[in-house]
Amino acid sequence: MNKQPKTVKNSIRADHISKKKKNTYCIELSPFANYELFALCKTTPLAISKTNGKSNETNGWIKSIHFPTECAQEIAHMSIPLRAKMGQKLSSTIIEYLDKETGEPVAQLYPTTLYVFDKYEETYLSRLNHATRRDLQRQMDLRAKILREYYVHQK
Repeated sequence: MNKQPKTVKNSIRADHISKKKKNTYCIELSPFANYELFALCKTTPLAISKTNGKSNETNGWIKSIHFPTECAQEIAHMSIPLRAKMGQKLSSTIIEYLDKETGEPVAQLYPTTLYVFDKYEETYLSRLNHATRRDLQRQMDLRAKILREYYVHQK
């Protein structure tokens, strides 16, 4: 008798391997960090508490990754208002979309911004596979809807 693996939310099989080529980072901003010190740098390090749903903490230390400064500065300065608009999870998540052939980062989606890496500015959508393009569009629509509803209710 051949048993199917248990399914999870949305009827996705437990043994399903996603075709999406992306990394999801949950950042943890320190209230003691001064991110303005990196204003003239090309990148800014942000502490990553989870990568693709797995904890990065080891022996009390959290791994950090360098992100483009303008996006990192925005997420650091807007963390409190973003949390009120979008909730803790969405306001502290950065999604990195990868090239379908090379696995290199093509674009990063921040809570309010899409950052496209320099050599992919013209072709970033064609560098993503179908499932990844759909996920990017869905995530952008989700953020736009939340922000639109927030600003409509503010008027």
